[in-house]
Amino acid sequence: MSALVAIDIGNTRITVGWWENGAWQHEWHLSSKARRTDDEWMILLDATLRRADYRNKKIEHVAISSVVPALTKSLEKASQEVGFSPVVIDVNHLKSIHIAYDPPAAVGPDRLCGVAAAVHKYGTPIIVVDLGTATVIDVVDKERVYRGGIIAPGVATASESLNQNAALLPKVELEFPAKIVGENTIHAIQSGILFGSLAMIDGLIERIYQETGPATVVATGGFAALLEGRSTTISHVEPRLVLDGVRLLAQGEWS
Repeated sequence: MSALVAIDIGNTRITVGWWENGAWQHEWHLSSKARRTDDEWMILLDATLRRADYRNKKIEHVAISSVVPALTKSLEKASQEVGFSPVVIDVNHLKSIHIAYDPPAAVGPDRLCGVAAAVHKYGTPIIVVDLGTATVIDVVDKERVYRGGIIAPGVATASESLNQNAALLPKVELEFPAKIVGENTIHAIQSGILFGSLAMIDGLIERIYQETGPATVVATGGFAALLEGRSTTISHVEPRLVLDGVRLLAQGEWS
């Protein structure tokens, strides 16, 4: 059986997924904020893939989704150095959805991959909520038209901003407090960030419903699991949604 390597380059971390035998067999996370030379990226990618014994496997595709242009070039070159010709996902790979965005090329590859995987699995209409460095909401209507979306500060971004800009507010663990009314500063910050993010997401989706009608809502990203079961609008949590989209678009199974 052949394998596929999917590389999702985000603003905070890089996720490398190894697909084989019809499932994700391995998943590794690297920092995308570290400053590394192209040679260092090549050594790191080689060391990462060695954990899956990649030199003794048949790899059909290596595909990259990236929102960090400088790292796109570095990881593309690193992939070539270890023996692969990677596919870099862009708007041209998504042919079965009309992109009603100005301009279409401004839609981030991670958003394209998330939308592709969500439509492939759940159909349309669909709303994808990606909870990463930013909280990004994408909307595809029942005619498979990508209508656009919403970009807001992410959970961790909001927490870091409070800590950096308010001298008396500490950095806190991102976990829900027992009560919405915080009985100390830690719980008050946690409540504001997490219950606030939850209220924002549910409120925005309800407003989207008013414009475009009800839809299935799928959440992904590093903080999606934290909100699972608490949202009134999110019906599915798919931690590997972007990786799934990278795979589908790279393999041409769905476009």
